[in-house]
Amino acid sequence: MNQAWKKRQSIQIGQNIRDRRKAIGLTQSHLAAGLFSVQSISLIERGKLHVTPEILEVFASRLSCSVQDLMQMHDLQEEWLDELLQTARRLREINQSAEAIEVLHKLYTEALSKNNMLYLQESSYMLCLLYHSTAKYSTSTDWGREALRVFDPEPHLDRVLNTYITLSRNSYMVGKMWEAFDLLREAEHLVEDPSATTEAGNLYFSMALIKQMLQNWEGCIWYSEQALAQYEHLDEIIKIGRTLMMMGTAYKNQGRVNIARRHIERSIRILSQTTDVRSLARCYHNLGEVEIKVGSHEKARKYFLRSLKLKRQSNDTPSIQNTLHALAKVEMKNGNLEEARNILQDCLRRAEQMNNPLQLAVTKRHLGDLSLMQNQEEEFVHFYKQAIEAFEKLEFSTELAEAAEKLGDYYIEKGRERLAVSYVRLANQHYRKLLKKS
Repeated sequence: MNQAWKKRQSIQIGQNIRDRRKAIGLTQSHLAAGLFSVQSISLIERGKLHVTPEILEVFASRLSCSVQDLMQMHDLQEEWLDELLQTARRLREINQSAEAIEVLHKLYTEALSKNNMLYLQESSYMLCLLYHSTAKYSTSTDWGREALRVFDPEPHLDRVLNTYITLSRNSYMVGKMWEAFDLLREAEHLVEDPSATTEAGNLYFSMALIKQMLQNWEGCIWYSEQALAQYEHLDEIIKIGRTLMMMGTAYKNQGRVNIARRHIERSIRILSQTTDVRSLARCYHNLGEVEIKVGSHEKARKYFLRSLKLKRQSNDTPSIQNTLHALAKVEMKNGNLEEARNILQDCLRRAEQMNNPLQLAVTKRHLGDLSLMQNQEEEFVHFYKQAIEAFEKLEFSTELAEAAEKLGDYYIEKGRERLAVSYVRLANQHYRKLLKKS
């Protein structure tokens, strides 16, 4: 800890030594015997001389108490906890996440031992956010649930909503779509008046994102409109740009290409004036998807390559996969099947390195599609079975239903109806689930 805190700590330890010595009737000479001069003991008791942990153990033995008793901060307990919190905040601001996490664990332990609710809230909330930012999603979820346990929603609505949003993103990042959806619905029930919290826009945006993943385009547009209203009210320019991009994507998937292009191009104009390179890269990706929709594959390729360049520039590693998948599909449509396979093999290596089961499953599905185009039917079945198994484990109904339907149709076309039955049933089961949830 910093020098100011160490000085306060030395003063408090000195007071504790003096108080304990006087309480048991021990002289400075007896306490100093074999260690220091009496003058040195006097300096220690006034906080002018630092004491090592080894010397503290000897003092504790002579004073018939514990080292912890001598280190007890008394009136400075609150200052000690606040010093830990401020240190963690400073470390977070300069992107020293590992160091900030270490300090926050210390803060949580200290707050727990003193039953200090304020610092239990602060430490668990920040640990949830920091672990999420370092892609440790399971650990982030554990701390998020602890934060929800110690927070009272009424006076802390912003933080409670942000915690729910972070928990939902953790679930989303590992492919647990329904868990992510249910967490956001739980949070939504806490919002009676959207204007009463600055997190309402983020909540609606997150819900729109989940609706997008579930291919519920009407729901995506509706929640995007709610988010946009909140962001425009708060004049949050970057978030306005991101929301317009999401709306454009939803319109594109409804086949409303012109309105989709207008929204995405407006988003590009807004984000080009900001430092948000990652969102700008995703805009170009989505514009490429629009061009694919109208059959302009060369334009799409140009936008995907521009998106890739920006994503690499901003180190947006997880999102690079999506654009590589899109590029592979362009190459497949252009008949460049070997180039498409090279891209997808690269995606497979990346997904394995990232240990991302969702990206692995999506890539295997694309490899299955490519294998079918190349009349490699055994490979198609092999990749699709692996993808379906992974989607089922992740409960990712959208991709699961589509993949199971395609494999079922393949077996029917080949006259192997008995093999098709289980996949057709699986597809119907998850299409019904999607319809019910929407």
